[in-house]
Amino acid sequence: MNNTGVTGYSALTPLNLLIDSGAIYSNYGKDTEKLVSATSGGNEFEVKIDTRDIKVDGIKSDAKGLKRITKITVTLKTNLLEATSENLAMLVFGNVDTVSDIDYDIITGKNYIADTDYLENIAIVGSISGSLKPVIVVIKNALSTDGLSMQRGDDDDNVLPLTITGHVDPSTPELLPYEIRYPKVGALAPLYVVGNPIVDGGEIRLDFNTDVVSPVPFTGFTVLVNTVSNVVTAATRNINDLSIVNLTLTTPPTSGQVVTVAYTKSVTVGEQVTAVTGGTLATFGADTVTNN
Repeated sequence: MNNTGVTGYSALTPLNLLIDSGAIYSNYGKDTEKLVSATSGGNEFEVKIDTRDIKVDGIKSDAKGLKRITKITVTLKTNLLEATSENLAMLVFGNVDTVSDIDYDIITGKNYIADTDYLENIAIVGSISGSLKPVIVVIKNALSTDGLSMQRGDDDDNVLPLTITGHVDPSTPELLPYEIRYPKVGALAPLYVVGNPIVDGGEIRLDFNTDVVSPVPFTGFTVLVNTVSNVVTAATRNINDLSIVNLTLTTPPTSGQVVTVAYTKSVTVGEQVTAVTGGTLATFGADTVTNN
């Protein structure tokens, strides 16, 4: 029988969903870190990779090993809602004179790009469903590269389009100007058994500290009854309490028999017992099961 799935949806899908647009920061993680602006219409991060193929006589299709990268362009595109003096100056590599006029900041552009026009970084900080930690995309040596376009209209969200491009640092030319900090999903919500397992209706009941993803993998569990292996055939989540899992055994144990349960965490993600918050059950040794 072919067990190949016909959908990409799995128990891990709800844990790896990017939520909302995120927030834009300048010089993220530095002493000068600052929230840039509220945005409208979402934020688009792109790593565009241009390639060329080495031409070989007789080869009529793309060939493995003959493709070369010619350029990598790292950009962030967004629409700023806040037309601050600082944001306007960032768009045009401008200077801001805050002294000459008591009523206005005077913003003037220039016809060259100074090293000080590059921000250490621009970052998108956003949520992911399976972690309390954010996903952070950092664009290094960030520079506005599309200039200023200011359109105003009635009954519109008047925005300032912003395109930021990352640039390689001359001191580390081999490093690309971006990094993605992706949280270990569920790292803040470990999954573990609470109290002692018990024999309940011929099955072993495990109470966890939080709700468990269904279907529950069971191949990692090892049960011994009077020191003899009793193979686990299924693991079922309780329909009324999603933090309770019952293990079905080949032979239901009888009252008074000595029962232990152990768990070995698989290296295969889909075979790991997982909390709805993303934490996974760690390996544990033989634990005595209450069997009255």
